[in-house]
Amino acid sequence: MNVLTDKFPTKINVNNKILSINSDFRNCIKIIEAFEDEDLLDDEKYLILIKRLYIDEIEDEDLQEAIIKGIKFLDLGEENEDGEENVKRLYSFTKDDNYIYTGIRQSHNIDLNSIGYLHWWNFVYLFLDIGQDCMFNQLIYYRQRKNEGKLTKDEKKVYISMRKILDLNYEEENEDDDEFMKKLNSQE
Repeated sequence: MNVLTDKFPTKINVNNKILSINSDFRNCIKIIEAFEDEDLLDDEKYLILIKRLYIDEIEDEDLQEAIIKGIKFLDLGEENEDGEENVKRLYSFTKDDNYIYTGIRQSHNIDLNSIGYLHWWNFVYLFLDIGQDCMFNQLIYYRQRKNEGKLTKDEKKVYISMRKILDLNYEEENEDDDEFMKKLNSQE
């Protein structure tokens, strides 16, 4: 597909059945939030995908294919590469919502709250092009530097002062975070 010449999809072909979908960005973010919810079982996540994404009824024999095609739609028509799940996340649509909103507003002069409908793929392309001078990209920068173990002394101080905003799972301390904090505190 060429995004410059082709319209974004609003239907998915599942076993030679053309099914209408809810392609609005808000709906797709809710599906992704469900997939990120560690309290949900995989079957519950798939059910949320089916119920939220597909407008048309899915027959039982088409469920597996509908899930695969639904995930592919959320991935902008790309196949999920093996090993991508092991990459540390740098953002969360739930935790970073206000920074994503203001980043798109600042970078593209689009108020997401005033838009009735915005196709998921359109949103993602805007999201991927949020300007470098936005707070959201500063968060990404610090998270990536921490994940790579490359924070400078000054960056570590900033990270500590903004830890509640920067840590994606701030409430859930783990051994890596405890070790990171011990190292940070010993360098002051």
